[in-house]
Amino acid sequence: MLDTKILFQLLLSPRLGLTLTLSQWQNVIFIFRESKLLASLYHVALRDGSFDQYPEFAKRHLGSAQVYAKRQAQQILFEAVEFRLQLEQVGITAVFLKGAGYTLRNSLNSHGRVCSDIDVLVNKKDLSAAEAHLKNNRWQSEVLSDYDEKYYRQWAHEVPPLIHINRATVVDMHHNLYPPISGRTTNIDQFISSRLKTASGCFVLEPATTVMHSIIHLFANEDSSSWIRDLFDITLLIKEYESDDFWTSLIDLSKQTDFEFEFVCCMHALKFYTDISVPEIANDYIARYKMTKIQVWLMNHAIIPAICPEHDLLLTAKIRWAKKLVYLRGHWIKMPFNVLIKHFAFKSFFAIRDQIMGKHHFDPKLPENPNW
Repeated sequence: MLDTKILFQLLLSPRLGLTLTLSQWQNVIFIFRESKLLASLYHVALRDGSFDQYPEFAKRHLGSAQVYAKRQAQQILFEAVEFRLQLEQVGITAVFLKGAGYTLRNSLNSHGRVCSDIDVLVNKKDLSAAEAHLKNNRWQSEVLSDYDEKYYRQWAHEVPPLIHINRATVVDMHHNLYPPISGRTTNIDQFISSRLKTASGCFVLEPATTVMHSIIHLFANEDSSSWIRDLFDITLLIKEYESDDFWTSLIDLSKQTDFEFEFVCCMHALKFYTDISVPEIANDYIARYKMTKIQVWLMNHAIIPAICPEHDLLLTAKIRWAKKLVYLRGHWIKMPFNVLIKHFAFKSFFAIRDQIMGKHHFDPKLPENPNW
């Protein structure tokens, strides 16, 4: 019987695949394809020498996923350089985050990693100039409703997604790592000032800030659909970059950013699912951090179980309930209560309206643009 722990063991010890039945392999492929981890398994299995001993049909699926991931990595490298050069024309520096950042730094977790868009971070003071310059150079935002436009402009930590009109590349341009309306905005200057320049000339966050951002993105998010992949990212990043200075910086960042609970959740999740040995300095910090009874319950009964991939082969009633709790918590901590109620009311109304009238019936018309 497959579960999240066994899947993590397979990612960390690919030789476990040699003990799987063909039926189990079929289910692993179904689940990892949905979780965007097939190509990652290809690479870890190749590194430990077990790939050639896998069943032929499994090797074909993993190999196919790797071809796609390799092509996407090439696209990311090209698009990142193009984006960097575009913003450099107006003296603005972008720092690449998450999947694009992993690919640019060529960290172990980038091998086989796929992502749906490119995330970048710029200073808030540069945001308007960056957006205006990009929109004058073949980047456009989708036409949004007035409510969604307000959501991005006033409440979110990013502008509406930008789409290149020729290549259909999607970029999420952030000015913070978490929505300002939450009251938990991070000191972005601290993150940007620790940037590292990669071989491509593009900038990424240094290792500790990269992991801290990954922790925030995972454990303070309402969408748990990619949590197993995100935790695997964190696991490999820690294995690759950990040192005494790394752990000290990571713990300091959790305090400075006010995401201590998320850091503690991450450490418990790593202990539960992975083979990482959390060092004494982190264990001491976890022991001193006082969680409320609600936080302890939430971590054990909602957050850690919700790391399970979203596939019917794994989703029990208990895990579905955990994911619903995570969804509610994610919205709860992102918005003040009055804004949250208003947000849910608007979204519920729009959902019902679209069910009756059709999803695109009320979409604003696109402006005339000869470049489309």
